Amino acid sequence: MNTYNTIQSLLFSFEDNYHLPSLALVNNAQLKGTHPALLEAIKQTEQAITALEHLQTVVTRLVERDGSTITQEDAWRVSDDLAELLYSLLYLIAELGQLSIEIAEEYMVCGE
Repeated sequence: MNTYNTIQSLLFSFEDNYHLPSLALVNNAQLKGTHPALLEAIKQTEQAITALEHLQTVVTRLVERDGSTITQEDAWRVSDDLAELLYSLLYLIAELGQLSIEIAEEYMVCGE
């Protein structure tokens, strides 16, 4: 298996195991607007951030190792894919922050 295919497999695995679940849980938290849903989304997103950090380290090592078969064009594609995932997670963090404020304000108004 060549380097690019290995990296693509890792990216797909990250998306399936971390990114898509984070998106789903943030959406669920926004729909429910409850503390438990918010905390679940925050926990999943935090795990996704940690996993992305590890994925970036692994990708860097794969690209820099002796015998790497990745082309410059493929390296740019991988870099773009990682950047898109990072920006998506940053957006989720912003959404969770806003939702936290909304939930806190609602509980303050309701006195709960």
